[in-house]
Amino acid sequence: MGTIIVLLVLIAIVSAILHSLIKKKKSGKGLCSGDCGSCGGCSSCAPPEKKYK
Repeated sequence: MGTIIVLLVLIAIVSAILHSLIKKKKSGKGLCSGDCGSCGGCSSCAPPEKKYK
């Protein structure tokens, strides 16, 4: 019985986090704070480089 309660609590927490992330993304805020200096994924928030031939 205790396992089921713990599982339900974990599912509630994960779904709340996902709902918050989806809501932020839909409102245009996204996951990035815009400070690429402290970001571990700088390549994902920087504009793509133009490659010249």
